[in-house]
Amino acid sequence: MIRRLLLAIVVCAFTTGPAAAAQSAFAPYMGEFDPDLQRWYSAMFDQYKQAFIKPDGRVFDPQNGGITHSESQGYGMMLALLGGDRATFDRIWQFARNTMQKPDKLFGWKYVPGKGVTDWNNATDGELLIATALALAGERWNEPSYVSEAAAIADATGHHMIRRYGGYTVLMPGNWAEPSGRKRSMTVNLSYFIPLTLGVMQALAPRHDWESVYSDSIRLLNDLIHPPSDWTDINKHGEPNPATGWEPKFSYDAVRIPLYLLQSGIDHPNVSRTIISIWGPSSTGHTFPFDVYTGRPADRFWGNAYELIHDIIICEATGAPVPLDSLVLNMSNYFNASLHFMLVASLHSTYPHCYPGGG
Repeated sequence: MIRRLLLAIVVCAFTTGPAAAAQSAFAPYMGEFDPDLQRWYSAMFDQYKQAFIKPDGRVFDPQNGGITHSESQGYGMMLALLGGDRATFDRIWQFARNTMQKPDKLFGWKYVPGKGVTDWNNATDGELLIATALALAGERWNEPSYVSEAAAIADATGHHMIRRYGGYTVLMPGNWAEPSGRKRSMTVNLSYFIPLTLGVMQALAPRHDWESVYSDSIRLLNDLIHPPSDWTDINKHGEPNPATGWEPKFSYDAVRIPLYLLQSGIDHPNVSRTIISIWGPSSTGHTFPFDVYTGRPADRFWGNAYELIHDIIICEATGAPVPLDSLVLNMSNYFNASLHFMLVASLHSTYPHCYPGGG
């Protein structure tokens, strides 16, 4: 499977559009950098490692009690690829496999220091990120065992998490989201739609309908009456609305929707219009969560990853390059640093025309 996998991913045009866009999106994770830029990414990952990765490979969130999520292990593995750090990649993977993975190949989503895994429900973005990182690492470092592990995770995720409901093929965030009893809707998290991963999942586990997951996730974003909220309920008629039981906010979950679209070079007009209409048509250095019904701000996003999302969308709309301040990687906040690091890689690979000074 080694070396054939990337070709299979590239020709899965449903994930990233033209093959050239697919190649550019994956290039940073495969080490296809100018040597000087690779040295910079390696240095940045060293800082990230010192701030957020324990010696045993556990990626932790200092701002949230030091907890670890399956998602954080996936982010750490993807960033270790950017840094070209195979030893750390393997430690992160070994912690996830030995401590958080279940017999069904999915992962308990929450690990608490001193207590271990405290919630064995999965969170599907964790599986997507971990499987994708393993597959790309298997290609980059010619390690078939990584690809085999990735294929098992992809197959389990497709089997357990892909469902047809309300006219959509959806990726459930976990088994708890499935309608049953009094629960008459399917709950989804649209920030678990990570286009970069879906071509990988298709290549790894082609018996599952990843293509419909992709196309119907795009359709869901098209069908929203309001801006996307962190959590969405789909009723049996296929009507998506902000989920019952969660605030109707575009916040730290939903903000990843434009980020993941940008990561794959996808221009989604509805999402871009929402960002520009709420955050403004020019760079302000101030982005914020908001109520999806009123657009009213709720506090602010603390970190420049969110500003860089805004700036790249503005660049695509107007041609204005991103401000230099939006590029400074700050290692004081795990979530911001993780998203920012991946987004800077996308800026270099997919949006070089948006880089200050033209790249």
